[in-house]
Amino acid sequence: MLRYVCVLGIVAMATVHPAMAQSDAEMKACIDRSAGVTEAMLNCGKAEIDKFDVRLNAAYNTLMQGEHGPERARLQREQRAWLKHHLQEAHRLAADPDNGSAAFLTSQGFELDDLSTRTVELEKRVQRNP
Repeated sequence: MLRYVCVLGIVAMATVHPAMAQSDAEMKACIDRSAGVTEAMLNCGKAEIDKFDVRLNAAYNTLMQGEHGPERARLQREQRAWLKHHLQEAHRLAADPDNGSAAFLTSQGFELDDLSTRTVELEKRVQRNP
């Protein structure tokens, strides 16, 4: 049951975030291979998070190279604020005592959704400011 909830969540995120659609089939296949084992599902999510983390860092670094003075400082503050909230919320969800081992899946779902949203946002800025 939990496996199907995770797959449905992933499919829902992929329809909202075009950046996730390209790896949706790979993620679904990984979840299917996990056979509902929480640790295996978390490994699937970790692989996706790692992909988005690389993209986010590339977009952020590109933007930082193009900014100077107050705009550069503003972008840095914005990214730090996003990261602080991202980490706090992921930790809060993972530590939910009422959610058992599913807390880690919930936390990872948030992390993947939040990371993909931020990645797409920064990549769009890069495209607007070549």
